[in-house]
Amino acid sequence: MLAISSIGLSRHLELDHPDLALKFFPLNVEAFLNGASRRFAQGASAGELGDIAHRATRLLSLHPGDARLYSVIGEVERRRGASDRAFAAFGHALALARTEVHALEWRLYRAVLTGNAHETLQRIDALFRRWPDRIGALAPLIAQVFAEPEPYEMLVRRIAAQPPWRTTLISRLAGSEETLGFSAQLLQDLAAEMPTLKVGEISNVLNGLINVDRYELAYRTFLLTLSPVQQEQAGFVYNGRFRLPPTGRPFDWQVRSHPGIGFSYPAADAGGKDAGLRLEFQQAPVRDIRVRQYLHLPAGRYSLRLRVSAAAAILPKGLFWNVRCADSGTLFTQVAMKNGTYRDAELDADLTVPDACPLQLLHLSTNAIAENWNDRYGGVVTFDSVMIVESS
Repeated sequence: MLAISSIGLSRHLELDHPDLALKFFPLNVEAFLNGASRRFAQGASAGELGDIAHRATRLLSLHPGDARLYSVIGEVERRRGASDRAFAAFGHALALARTEVHALEWRLYRAVLTGNAHETLQRIDALFRRWPDRIGALAPLIAQVFAEPEPYEMLVRRIAAQPPWRTTLISRLAGSEETLGFSAQLLQDLAAEMPTLKVGEISNVLNGLINVDRYELAYRTFLLTLSPVQQEQAGFVYNGRFRLPPTGRPFDWQVRSHPGIGFSYPAADAGGKDAGLRLEFQQAPVRDIRVRQYLHLPAGRYSLRLRVSAAAAILPKGLFWNVRCADSGTLFTQVAMKNGTYRDAELDADLTVPDACPLQLLHLSTNAIAENWNDRYGGVVTFDSVMIVESS
């Protein structure tokens, strides 16, 4: 009974107090591993390394199939400078469990140091599949190791095969300014290998580039990741007739649901023949409409051209299309919609984009500052096309 109590107490202490846990039950493998990890993190002395190796060897006699114990021995040998013995111990760990994390990481770094791109990719694949939390720490290493053409092509082919870690890796690469360019190039080349990419993957990279003012690369990446069907809608305003449902990624339409407005896209409906964006106002006040698209217009003179229809439109605080500088907020032009009922009304306004504004924002707005139920919007407004053309 006393032995059972000691084992139970050891289990209770193994995570937070591993050394004390071993005093109650010296054969507690989990306590030993937790204690060894702490000593490694604190820079174990030569004497401590010898003690760790002795304990690991003793435990292996009772648990010969525990790959983690071989990894501990491998780490001891690595810290002693015995690379060959470390390599053998980590190799034995992987033979027992191909996803043992410490052995995998060590063999990965060894493959990197020896320039073995094929083995590096194999180890990365195994590590990321089993231990996705390691992706963030290793993402910068991937951008370095696979920078040369031949290893890079291997990486593209592997990612094009859609491993489960693909989206997370792209997100982590896009999350660092140092690896943003690599993530953009990766997306561009993946687009050539795959019929479609995930919207979230593209958005992460484009938003990352926009956040660090790399607008040209962001826009080029957007264009190169369009599918053949999407490429047909390219222009100064992408998908200006709303032939395709908005994806929400930068440089495409971003339409966020709004209380009091129903959004629909006639061309995207089953059997729909008409293009456009349809706004059905539901007798409620309207402010902060989130219908917008980033633009990358070269400096010059342009014309914003709209074709709009309405049915019993009531717009007490107005409804406007605007083009402004995304960085400074400077308004370049604004076009107001009319109340009432009409069909195929054509509206236009000139604008000039200066050199100092490489990124612009096209968006809908009202003049409402606060929600006032005396200013209720009603009726239907349909934008058949929203286009920008160069002016002579």
